[in-house]
Amino acid sequence: MRCPSRLQALEGLVRERVSARAGRGKVSVVVEWEEQGGPAALPTLDEEAALHYLGQLERLRELGDMAGRPELGMVAGLPGVFRAGAAGEVAPQAEGLVLAALEQALDSFEQMRRTEGAALAADLRARVELIEARLDQIAARAAQARDRLREGLRDKLEALLRPGEVPAERLALEVVLLAERSDIAEEVVRFRSHNAQFLAALDQGGEVGRRLNFLLQEQNREANTISSKAAEAQIVHLAVEIKEEVERLREQVQNLA
Repeated sequence: MRCPSRLQALEGLVRERVSARAGRGKVSVVVEWEEQGGPAALPTLDEEAALHYLGQLERLRELGDMAGRPELGMVAGLPGVFRAGAAGEVAPQAEGLVLAALEQALDSFEQMRRTEGAALAADLRARVELIEARLDQIAARAAQARDRLREGLRDKLEALLRPGEVPAERLALEVVLLAERSDIAEEVVRFRSHNAQFLAALDQGGEVGRRLNFLLQEQNREANTISSKAAEAQIVHLAVEIKEEVERLREQVQNLA
């Protein structure tokens, strides 16, 4: 809080009111106070500071073996020799005036936060919907890719092996196992679950920044797994696009409480 010295006694009340309305972050409160028709505040001599300066100047004169004494005007102009004085007590209604002005400022502050928060939430939802659309594309292509992968593996294995060397049932099992290693269905399902929890947290409101950051970490992990397991270049490209959107979400979430 920055304010005239006579209002510093109100800092505790101001801090309490601000803390009740702003749970996180650093908040600066600047109070400007102007009185009309009252006595003007006059400067006051700081004797301790003046004596200190005079003593140091005298010491300097002795060290330099110089004659003369410092001029009054020069000493009076040194920092701290005169300090701003207070022209009597602040009016009894000062506390009420300051706190009333503070409440108006906090109302405007909260309205601004709501407006910005609504815009930010809309942007976050749009990005999650875009990720969902990419997951739809990945799921569709993955189903087709899985069938193509099985056929391709079967053809390659049959070309490498002599007829009858491996039982057909064992060959089919090995092909299925190899294909399942590149299956990304579970990752897609988990990713959709994280998206649903992300949107639910936005709807819940309040201080959700930490929860959203945690969900984004999980989303990024699923995107990495999809990218590494994918057997088709187009799926990898879609996973990269998803990771880019997750990073944009992460940047935006930093603005949330």
